[in-house]
Amino acid sequence: MSKPIIATIDIGSSAVKGIVCQKLEDKDQYQVLAHCILKSEGIRRGAVIDSQKTAEVIERIKSRLEALSRSRIKNVLVNIGGHHIFVKPVKGAVAISRADQKVSQEDIERVQDEAKALSLPLNKEVLNIYPKEYIIDEERGIKNPLGLQGIKLEMEGIVTCVFSPYLKNLKDAVLSADLNIIDVLPSPLADAYALLTSQQKELGVALIDIGAGTTSMAVFEEGQLIHLAVFPVGSSNISNDVAIALKTEIDIAEKIKKEFGKLIFSKANRKEKLKLDSGEVFVFSTREFSKAARARIEQIFDHIKKELKKINKYGKLPAGVVLTGGGSRIPGLVDYAKRELSLPVRLGKLNKFIGPRLDERFSVACGLAVVGLEEEGEGEGIFSKISQVFHKILEIIKP
Repeated sequence: MSKPIIATIDIGSSAVKGIVCQKLEDKDQYQVLAHCILKSEGIRRGAVIDSQKTAEVIERIKSRLEALSRSRIKNVLVNIGGHHIFVKPVKGAVAISRADQKVSQEDIERVQDEAKALSLPLNKEVLNIYPKEYIIDEERGIKNPLGLQGIKLEMEGIVTCVFSPYLKNLKDAVLSADLNIIDVLPSPLADAYALLTSQQKELGVALIDIGAGTTSMAVFEEGQLIHLAVFPVGSSNISNDVAIALKTEIDIAEKIKKEFGKLIFSKANRKEKLKLDSGEVFVFSTREFSKAARARIEQIFDHIKKELKKINKYGKLPAGVVLTGGGSRIPGLVDYAKRELSLPVRLGKLNKFIGPRLDERFSVACGLAVVGLEEEGEGEGIFSKISQVFHKILEIIKP
């Protein structure tokens, strides 16, 4: 029997990325068979607002992946982004149904359904549930209750919730590209699959993705997701502020940010020159550049600090912070984050993926692939059984 192959698509604010991937036998590694990236259309701050434009980009991604992998893609895992995503704590309780009083899979599903039956604002819906612990007859701290004996089964955890119209737009875009959706996962959780280790999640870690339109954060402890937040500000806001401060075009501001990013955290006050494609030279003040860019970075980290303090984890995560996303590559940002968050900070690395060299822009797409290729019954943490409906993946790609 051939090894299963999966296709995933990361729908982001600035770019749409896709990969075709396969897990290597007897190894915790993944072979990338094809990958591509195209500029986003119809997406604002991580959310699909024009499904037809986004569908056209996805169709082009699909065609390129099919040509590179020499396979026909029918089904994909996709992410959902945007600051409309939020989490809520939930609880559920049911009576154990079997005559021998052993917890069945049906009991687990019933207690999760009970927990998901919460009142939400109009146009909001539950996307996924992530159990923190199960409780049997007041005995707490149970991660997997299947087969244990008792009378009453309880569950405490969190649910991820989304704005229903944005979820519909996302699904419409993918379906319009003649693809079926296996599952939808929030972007920061897909990131975590690709970039975090089991040890980090057990000790306590925050993954922070500074994307183009949004910054997202997922916090883990004892192997479980304990918090998730998405903020409506990202690296494109830095470029916008620089463009305004220097009275120039966005493209020029973006080039300055990339080429002179190391000056953001310096006290330099001089004139610098940027050679343009036209042959002209743009002269700018390093002080004005630094002031504009740093103010926006400070705003991003103010959001992060506020969320960490809200869950009492500011300065209290032994495995620290893992940074990813385009904004994380600004020179000096790691040291700045260490000072601001009072935690160890490092950049995320895609260590499990081999084949075409991928940078961390593909971390969400790679994380989705890990979800899809995870073998049934593995991964007892928050990521096991992401969706009962799509738990078994059959023939993701047919030749």
